[in-house]
Amino acid sequence: MLEHLGWRELLWRWGGEAIAHADSVGLEVTPEMRASGWIGAPPAPAADIAAAQARLERSLPQSYRAFLEITDGWPVLSFDFGRVRPVAELNWVAAADPGLYEVVCADQGYEWPPDSDDGPPLMNRSLLLSSGTDSFLYDTGRFGADGEWATTCWTGWNPGAGDQQPSFRAGLELHYASFVRFEAPDSVTHAEVAAQVESAYQRALRGDRSGEGVISGARDFGSARADALEPQLQVLTSQYRAATRVVTLARSEQAADPAMLADLWPMLVVAAMDPRDRQQWALDQAIRNAAGPVAELLGSLASQCQRDGGLVADFGYAPAFAAAMDSARELARAGRDTEAFEAILSALPSWRPLSPLHMAPMGLTWDRDLGQIMTRGRREQLLATARGCG
Repeated sequence: MLEHLGWRELLWRWGGEAIAHADSVGLEVTPEMRASGWIGAPPAPAADIAAAQARLERSLPQSYRAFLEITDGWPVLSFDFGRVRPVAELNWVAAADPGLYEVVCADQGYEWPPDSDDGPPLMNRSLLLSSGTDSFLYDTGRFGADGEWATTCWTGWNPGAGDQQPSFRAGLELHYASFVRFEAPDSVTHAEVAAQVESAYQRALRGDRSGEGVISGARDFGSARADALEPQLQVLTSQYRAATRVVTLARSEQAADPAMLADLWPMLVVAAMDPRDRQQWALDQAIRNAAGPVAELLGSLASQCQRDGGLVADFGYAPAFAAAMDSARELARAGRDTEAFEAILSALPSWRPLSPLHMAPMGLTWDRDLGQIMTRGRREQLLATARGCG
């Protein structure tokens, strides 16, 4: 997401925002910091880097060394991770935090599966980058062709490795994303991420899938739009139980968006009531958290779905597309699935999104008849086809 920012630009931005939000992030701002806008340390001494590499018997990856050339540590991470340690303090988990190592690796308590790559195996090959009660880990056993080690997070509230990132730079960006999302909503980064999401969305409508990673990554920065777009991408790439992930939007401003009302809430209801994999909790949670009108809609859709054995998608907001879907539905009912899907593809240019939260005619995936022909391959083909821009 932030490839346009070099290390120095990213850290200067983060530092200025941390000073502006010093109280909430627990940063003690010195007069020098306030005057300069810089919260980092001087660059790491070459002798300290060499000593760390000798002690660890490993060459440090490039993205971390580039960071050390600018600052020897960093005083702000997200949540309870504390700070990034100076390179002189970089060490194996067992040496840097014996208490953490003992809790994870002791025989008593939780027993990790014998084939697990998490827990004790992770601790035995990882360096501890952070100083807080939660741990930012440098996983020396996972590395890419570029020689970068992966990073991951270990928290007390959810023991086990968190999202793995491919490098130190990517891992630190994820901490910055959490900082922006929860502490610095006024960050210029929000506007940059929003512009990237818009570009990715427009490409997606043209059948260009190159921006899907942008939409996924934007959620880490607090993009409310990405919160609605990503579950649609996950449904169209057939990810497990993806349709119920819009439940998190029930309390949001997006809950009453036209695309949510006409397409995404019905998608949730159908998925939650699917007898093959019933997820009543998701429907109950959405109804409980939504405002009155949305909760009433969800209840009504649930009753209709139970009564009729499913829901029929109404594409009336795009009349030409709706007419074509009526024909496709008849073909599907007659068992002429290939012809039905060809009719869908031909009609996609006449579809129109109901709002900027609308990625595709998602009704195709949950409609009582059309949903039956939307195999994984056909969903992927839909994503790769221009729609709503003809």
